[in-house]
Amino acid sequence: IYVVDSADIKRLEETGQELSELLLEEKLRGVPLLVYANKQDLGHAVTAAEIAEGLGLHNIKDRDWQIQSCIAIEGKGVKEGLEWACKNIKRK
Repeated sequence: IYVVDSADIKRLEETGQELSELLLEEKLRGVPLLVYANKQDLGHAVTAAEIAEGLGLHNIKDRDWQIQSCIAIEGKGVKEGLEWACKNIKRK
């Protein structure tokens, strides 16, 4: 599970590099990836689709992945993401 601050567009490239490095870890090979696009309640937040593009998620071919919009402080979207993660982990 990887959480991105949707309101901090300046760090999106850095965040993408960090995620790419994590996904190269041998112990994470093939593990499904859930990305939470957090802070969707803030007016200057970018959408989950924009974050997926910025992180290059569509280029990931070696694992299932999902991006989930959320407002963690309110719990919105958190359950849906965890349900996806549990379902996909069980399939592995």
